[in-house]
Amino acid sequence: MPAPIRVEFYFSPASPYCYLAGTQMMALQVETGCRVDWVPLSARLLAKAAGYDPSLATPHSGQYEPAYRVTDLQRWSRLYKVPFRNHADVTIPDPKRLALACVAARRFDAGQVFARALMKALFVEGRSPADDALCLSIANDTAGIEPHLFKPALEEAETARLLEENIQAALKAGCFGAPSFVVHRPDGTTEMVFGNDRLALLRQAVAEAKAAG
Repeated sequence: MPAPIRVEFYFSPASPYCYLAGTQMMALQVETGCRVDWVPLSARLLAKAAGYDPSLATPHSGQYEPAYRVTDLQRWSRLYKVPFRNHADVTIPDPKRLALACVAARRFDAGQVFARALMKALFVEGRSPADDALCLSIANDTAGIEPHLFKPALEEAETARLLEENIQAALKAGCFGAPSFVVHRPDGTTEMVFGNDRLALLRQAVAEAKAAG
């Protein structure tokens, strides 16, 4: 039996669109037989590494207007039938810190469990501030990583190095924002699909990769 098609899910934990996309990954695996690997990064750092920030472009695209984004996010949550709250009242002191926390959890083989719980805390429960204390609590309560182990991992240079490695791998695969998905074909080539709104195209790419194998 051939190995399942591997999909890298590049996500930024501070992104509500990554939360929404993440809620669909289990169904994707069940429907297509693929294996999804959750790879954390910072969307802001990825855009900076790619050399631009579309939210700062002039003229400013309407898709970045706060009122439209809230409406858009609520529409997606209704379509997916998943809970979502307006996260405007959630304070995120440092989005990069949340990405580092996801990388640290991944080092304990608890990356997906931690990331799901963290994004649920932000975009469903509205827990604030989203700081180190919240990350330590989630790591302990959902992944069984005790604070005296998780906090040093959060601070270690190796965690920062792995975050940068994830960003560079995403760039190499053609990613320019999050969420992004990289489908690994049996012949060793890859296909990148960007955006929560293109999950239908992701399913197609997985199906085509599976057929080619």
